[in-house]
Amino acid sequence: MANEQSIGSLKLKSSTGYTFSGSGIAGSLSNVLSNIIGFITFIAGIAFIFYFMIGAINWITSAGDTAKSQKARSMFTNALIGLAITVMAYPIASVLGKLFGIPLTSPADLINSLTF
Repeated sequence: MANEQSIGSLKLKSSTGYTFSGSGIAGSLSNVLSNIIGFITFIAGIAFIFYFMIGAINWITSAGDTAKSQKARSMFTNALIGLAITVMAYPIASVLGKLFGIPLTSPADLINSLTF
């Protein structure tokens, strides 16, 4: 097609949106893995917001109670650590993949190297 552009492992088609350029089991399994990773990242972001808001409510309602204030600080710290781990997971996987020669950030290539 003249109006098709390649974007990594995705092909952009003007009428149908994105389609995966992989084929067979590796292509469909790669889509499933990518969707699972995206869903886990989304849930981690929602969990950060929820945990941070609960910490903020505890902080506001502590009214000088040091134990409740300390619990709120702990919740803030844990929420930020979880967010940092979520944000840094992809770059760490990329560096480790390049270091060990395993395509961790490309599920299709990883599946093809394991099964085919």
